[in-house]
Parts: sequence; C-alpha cells; structure tokens
Amino acid sequence: MPTKSKSGDEWVGTGIWSGWRITSDHAASSHGQPVLVSPDGRAFGPGDIVPDRYYHTELARLLGTSRQALMDRRRRGTVPEPDGYDERGRPYWRYESIRHLLR
Repeated sequence: MPTKSKSGDEWVGTGIWSGWRITSDHAASSHGQPVLVSPDGRAFGPGDIVPDRYYHTELARLLGTSRQALMDRRRRGTVPEPDGYDERGRPYWRYESIRHLLR
C-alpha cells in the first residue's frame, strides 16, 4: 500500500512497490495529471497501460486498418489465430502474440 510522502504532493510505494511513486511533479505530467514513475525514472500515464486482451476492434485500430481488413488478414494467415475467446465468444489476442505486428 503506498504511503504519502513528506512533501504531500506524491505517493511513494513500499514493499514490492518500493521506489515507485505517483506524482504530478514530473516532466511527463500534463496539467497536473499524476503519472506513475518507476524507480529508474520512467513515467507511465493512463495511455501506457497495456490491456490484458486485444479484441478485433482494438487490434484493427492499432494496426491502422478496418475490422474487416483485419478479418481478411486472419484468413490469409498474416495475423495469428486468437489466443482465446471470451465468455461471449469474441476472439482476443494477448500482447505477446501480436507484438510483432505492432512494430
């Protein structure tokens, strides 16, 4: 559980989060929006959080293509088969499976 710093403007992690902090006093912070800063100084904002699953729509957006074009690429074998299907039957991919497509 993070604890409040002495200055009061950031949170500092303890235990396994030791060295991590949440602060708005960082160059990556914009308009007072706090960022998560790693022990080595890298900042992470909400857009840097990697989702657990990528569905057709998200993957198509990341690849700069349409959902239909993505389905065509799947049929041609240029996109790997999904890693699984959710409770509603929707196919999804994990980052490790599609990382090579996102470079």
